[in-house]
Amino acid sequence: MKKLLTLCIAFLVSASVLFCGCVSLSGADGRDGKDGQNASVYDYYELAKSQNPDLTIDEFLREYLNYTDEDIKNSTSLQASVNRSLFSAVSVAAGFPKRSSWEEKPWFFGSGVIVEDGFDKENGNAYVVTNCHVIYYDLYENTSNGPVSQEVYLFLYGQDADYDIEKCGIEATVVAASQSYDIAVLKVENSDILKASNAMPASFSEKDDVYVGETVYAIGNSEGYGIAATQGIVSKDSEIISIDLSSSKYEENIKEYRVMRTDAAINSGNSGGGLFYIDGSLAGIVNAKAASDDIDNMGFVLPAGNVRRLLKVMTENMHGDAINVAGISHIVLKAEYASYSCASKYNNETGKAEIYENVYVTDAGDGLEVDDSIRHIKITDASGTVIEDKAVTRLYHVDDTLLSARVGYTVSLTVSRGGEDVMVDILLKNVHNVNFD
Repeated sequence: MKKLLTLCIAFLVSASVLFCGCVSLSGADGRDGKDGQNASVYDYYELAKSQNPDLTIDEFLREYLNYTDEDIKNSTSLQASVNRSLFSAVSVAAGFPKRSSWEEKPWFFGSGVIVEDGFDKENGNAYVVTNCHVIYYDLYENTSNGPVSQEVYLFLYGQDADYDIEKCGIEATVVAASQSYDIAVLKVENSDILKASNAMPASFSEKDDVYVGETVYAIGNSEGYGIAATQGIVSKDSEIISIDLSSSKYEENIKEYRVMRTDAAINSGNSGGGLFYIDGSLAGIVNAKAASDDIDNMGFVLPAGNVRRLLKVMTENMHGDAINVAGISHIVLKAEYASYSCASKYNNETGKAEIYENVYVTDAGDGLEVDDSIRHIKITDASGTVIEDKAVTRLYHVDDTLLSARVGYTVSLTVSRGGEDVMVDILLKNVHNVNFD
């Protein structure tokens, strides 16, 4: 049974309570190279992996860079990864109008991650991913400004001590938001603070399959006290949770999310921050925690495979300066499908426990028949370039992968039908779009 969970957004406070001065952003990182250097070891590793997907970071460092065991330990340690990731983390302050003359200006505090798409430090430009609930407050739904914050400021690592929100923050605008995915995209343009900083973008993990026991660390603005890191493991690879997003005591706004679970400490203010693998790639975006006296260390994270695809959908659908809140949409199949669990197994080669599901069609459409078992999905664009190509062993493989589909693309599904493999090609022409507000 799904439980309603608590969002990790920081408390509502007045700006005057926490912030009172500015800090300097001077200094070099001293660890990943000189200021302004754009490429890192991990950038070249990802390039090498595009040619050899099975290449490990240790193999890459030994073969291509002649690293010794000691070099590898120092450069790929958990501490080294955490310290790199600090420079892609931001604290987020979202302001809302005063609802009465006697109250102080309300602010929400959360976290965010600078991502590779649109990152241009030389010109002070960046996209930041955070949670929708960090910048969305539905008590303002009927006001002229709507429920989305019109005043958003970001703070880099090192701006944690004393700072003034409106004087020292990096001004950002909300350009896309989806409550149904709890993701929002913030845009920074021509920021002198960003230009002079050591900020660097985080890269999303390309893997869709997550395994229990993987080492992870969370970075975020815990309790609004500034950017901090906590360590843990992946506790559960995939599950569905329900959250009430309403800010009102009298109404409910229940949304369901597919998440992974971690025992890394997640606190109020971590919402929108990153959960990272030990190689520094983004495992996902933190969005909730289980809060109860009899529950310990149950944090929930929107998976990277979902978020990185959704980010492209959201940025492609942006129109000028309009905040794209209700218009987030993606393509879904006209057929409906579900899954049931098959027996899990222990993979002796990888040393990991693997779960398998039988994904089957429950309602025919798009050339699929009832009881077809979906085994593989491939998406190609109009020129024939393969965009996605993956075996389907979990239900979420289909839903997540379809986020990469566009009008004019072809979705090719390999299904088991009557004991035989059948190829079903679906040209996405007159397609079924679903909006996610």
